[in-house]
Amino acid sequence: MIGPMSMRGGIFLLVAVLAACNSSEQAPTTPAAAPAATSSEVTGIVPKNAIVTLLPASGAPPVPAEPAVLDQISKQFLPHTLLARVGQPVEFRNSEDMPHNVSVVRRESGKEVFNVGTEPHQKYVHTFDRVGEFDVTCDIHEGMEATVIVSRGPMTTIAGDDGRFSLPNVAFGSYTLSLTYSGQTVEQAIEVSGARTEVTLSR
Repeated sequence: MIGPMSMRGGIFLLVAVLAACNSSEQAPTTPAAAPAATSSEVTGIVPKNAIVTLLPASGAPPVPAEPAVLDQISKQFLPHTLLARVGQPVEFRNSEDMPHNVSVVRRESGKEVFNVGTEPHQKYVHTFDRVGEFDVTCDIHEGMEATVIVSRGPMTTIAGDDGRFSLPNVAFGSYTLSLTYSGQTVEQAIEVSGARTEVTLSR
């Protein structure tokens, strides 16, 4: 015969076991929130073929001490498009066993910047002092062509023939949008935020 105390003890034990079972079940998990965006795609329409550069509001970043390099290999300029900074040395190398030539012309005006020969495994160094697009050719070997884009900062692109440009992965913050076209440079302040920042050029 089970007494009242034994029955109460049995009930207490059953409740404890049920509680332990319930506690072993995993609580429903809440899906983790997606990380907040910290960068934006900056797009817009500006004068066609303009050089578009974003500069931090605090000013242009320091010019790299190391040179930008345009090499002559297998009768080609490599890379075909080189981005350099105003005030940064640019090395025009000849890594071949044959002589080459480097002719550099400012695209907008057609004015020759320099024209030099490069002997095998030698180099010529030039520092550009202004923003612009420069066409590079070799007078000795037809078809050797390249473009040097000189800008004030690393976040740079060229607007298309329709004037549209895009700069991806730009950190949120305050910037100066610098545009160089038709021999002039114009600037305006912009605020970068959200997944996409559309720029409207103020006239």
